[in-house]
Parts: sequence; C-alpha cells; structure tokens
Amino acid sequence: MKDAESTLSQSSPMEVFDVGTQLESLRRQDQAGQDRTVILLKTDSLRLIFRALSAGTTLPTHKAPGPITVQVLDGHIEFTAGEQTKLVRKGEVLALGNGVPHSVKALQQSAILITVAVRPQGT
Repeated sequence: MKDAESTLSQSSPMEVFDVGTQLESLRRQDQAGQDRTVILLKTDSLRLIFRALSAGTTLPTHKAPGPITVQVLDGHIEFTAGEQTKLVRKGEVLALGNGVPHSVKALQQSAILITVAVRPQGT
C-alpha cells in the first residue's frame, strides 16, 4: 500500500514527519503483519520512505538512484550488497553508496526508514 507523498516548495520549505505515528498507525489498524510503503517525501534530489515489512518479506535486488541510508525503526533485517551481508537491528543505521545493487530481508516484523539522495542523471 502506498500513501500520498509530500514535497517541499518555496512556499513550504520545511516538513516534519512523525515516523512514530506511522508505527502506531500500523499497530492500531492491526496491520502490523502487513507490508506497507509510505513515501513521506519526494523531491528532485531527496526521497524519504517508510516501509513496514512482515517477517520473511524480501525486497529483491535493486539499485537506488543515489546513496542511501536505511534506519531500522523496529525489528531486524538482513541487508545484502554484493558479497556482503549485514544484520541491522532496531536503532541501527546502514549507509550504502550510489547505485550499489542490494536486497533486503525482514528477519522479523520490521519497520525501516529509507533516505535516498537522488543523483542527477549523468553524474
């Protein structure tokens, strides 16, 4: 499920996102075991994405259009990039370079916050 996204503009150059509310919303709606994607922010140069993953969910190998960070808000994931696999737990943040193919597996019910610094095409 994808929700509406926010953008920044000259008239509204700042936005606050309450990811704790996103987690609580999942619990209240009894959706804690369901996968969910919420694009919190989308601009030409930045993406902020909240993802809730049920245990065992796998995001197949893909690339982001720039360097990323993945913050685990809840649960425990396995993150694979190339030949490296890292276990990332609640409270930890993983950083990944530009355009590196990677995959994710939720080892238990998890929630992650992904930040993508979008690189302009051709750079």
